[in-house]
Amino acid sequence: MALGEEDVRRLADLKLKIEDKMRSLEEELDLLKEMSQVVDALLKRISFARASQVPPPEEGVREEAEAIVRPLRRTKDGLPLATAKIYDDRTVIEVNPDLSLKASIPPFRSFFLNRVLGEMMRKDEEERKMKPINYEVKEDEDGILKGMVIRNPGDSSRVNEILNILTWTFTKMLEKIERVRE
Repeated sequence: MALGEEDVRRLADLKLKIEDKMRSLEEELDLLKEMSQVVDALLKRISFARASQVPPPEEGVREEAEAIVRPLRRTKDGLPLATAKIYDDRTVIEVNPDLSLKASIPPFRSFFLNRVLGEMMRKDEEERKMKPINYEVKEDEDGILKGMVIRNPGDSSRVNEILNILTWTFTKMLEKIERVRE
């Protein structure tokens, strides 16, 4: 079967696209494996501790009549990553300004915004919720994350899921920054 020059060009282009997609999926799989290991480690630590040794979940402190303030900290050393103010209809995140996290550092946009929040938005729209989840990212002129507002995040279980994934995301972003500095 003889292929013309245009067909060969299209096949070569298709091959590049396939390889790019495979790389992207491999990166996503690596992220999911890391997240699974973190969850496993936390479950093991909690599961094998005596009930008296397990601290109560951090509920946060009520700042205003309707807001709960919850600090987000890196697990390994307690480094403050951000502060979440949880309201009934929104969650406001203020990123620790000392970290200088740029929104362009993976996996913030690719994983947290596109995959996690994007999937929640799609699910809300499919279920025809009156107020689907949406978000706004706040950055300065240099692309440094200042914070974000997540509107209509859902029940407390979903808010906890979002904040736990965001904590993991910020931790991974910091690891990338630390690797570059070494």
